Amino acid sequence: MVGANNRELGRSAEAFAGLAECQAAVTRLREKVAGARVLLTMPDAAGNWTWRLEIEGRAVAVAGRRYLRHRECQYNLSQFLAAVPVAQLAVGMMNRPRSRSLPARGPEGGRSTRADREDEGHALLRKVGRAPVGSR
Repeated sequence: MVGANNRELGRSAEAFAGLAECQAAVTRLREKVAGARVLLTMPDAAGNWTWRLEIEGRAVAVAGRRYLRHRECQYNLSQFLAAVPVAQLAVGMMNRPRSRSLPARGPEGGRSTRADREDEGHALLRKVGRAPVGSR
């Protein structure tokens, strides 16, 4: 999944044979994200952090990169969680960059703000039992 700036927010933990299987996995993720188990780990000796989402004991999404700081990893996870319910699902393969002159649109066609996405991501983190450091 990529954000409005085309930066990766997260990726599937598995590969799919085709577009239909990928779309079905995204639909399942949307339906079950509130019950997902969040794992923040430091898997390497260099001290880099990463995150993983599990649904029903199966990894479904992972961070697209590693983070030097725990809070950066948490922030990226919150951005991913906030984007899951509102992400646009591609009907086919797309390779068209959005014109920089066109504003990004949020739910119901309204302007989406970074603060809105952060609040939604933090709410989902609290719901799955992983409140971010320094959250309200």
